[in-house]
Amino acid sequence: MPHTFLTGASSGIGRSLARRIARDEPITLVARRAELLESLAQEIAADGGQATCPVPCDVTDRDAVRAAVATAEARLGPITRLVANAGGGEATTVEDFSSQHVRAVVDLNLMGTVYCIEAVLPGMLERREGHLVAMSSIAGYRGLPGGAAYSASKAALTNLMESLRIDLRPRGVDVTVLAPGFVRTKLANKAKRKRHKPLRMDLEPATELMLRAIQARKPFYAFPTSMRVLVGLGRMLPGSLYDRMLAGRGPGK
Repeated sequence: MPHTFLTGASSGIGRSLARRIARDEPITLVARRAELLESLAQEIAADGGQATCPVPCDVTDRDAVRAAVATAEARLGPITRLVANAGGGEATTVEDFSSQHVRAVVDLNLMGTVYCIEAVLPGMLERREGHLVAMSSIAGYRGLPGGAAYSASKAALTNLMESLRIDLRPRGVDVTVLAPGFVRTKLANKAKRKRHKPLRMDLEPATELMLRAIQARKPFYAFPTSMRVLVGLGRMLPGSLYDRMLAGRGPGK
């Protein structure tokens, strides 16, 4: 029976994805905030969704992730799909640049996914069936102003998943990398630092696109198309021109 293990489920993209996935299959809801997970589980039940297993867990804690996976499988059976959605990170400023900040962003966006894969992959390999989904970002295409830590972590995540996709292809495990552009969520709307973000999508249409990509098991899906093309063109620009175009657009004091 299908069983999805979804991280970062308490808010934003994760919460929206969870409600949609739960229409069709049991789902384990993973995030740090227990009260929000419980409220989501109640929403899903009220909407007639499939069984849920709310498991409070910080994905940057390797042991906690392994325990969460064990709890999930004991309650809902083997995990057939991982949706590693947990992520985020504050802007990186040159004035306050620190290894501690970069490490925290990398731990969340990269290592949090690594710990989840480490916990679920052995079972998938044994069953020769599974699906790994990672939430990367168009920001991983190329360095962005104020995005040193975030862009680097997402670029590393994309490369990690692409390498795994090649290695896992003959083993019955599919890999999907999602690379959204800017998505309008309540969390983003409440951010103290409000900078213009081009081609921002509303949450629900963005979630629908991601769900379709997951269901189709697409290897890589970046959207919206206009943003993907714009950033793709930026990748081809010489470094000197790229730097001049974006100079002064990052955060600073």
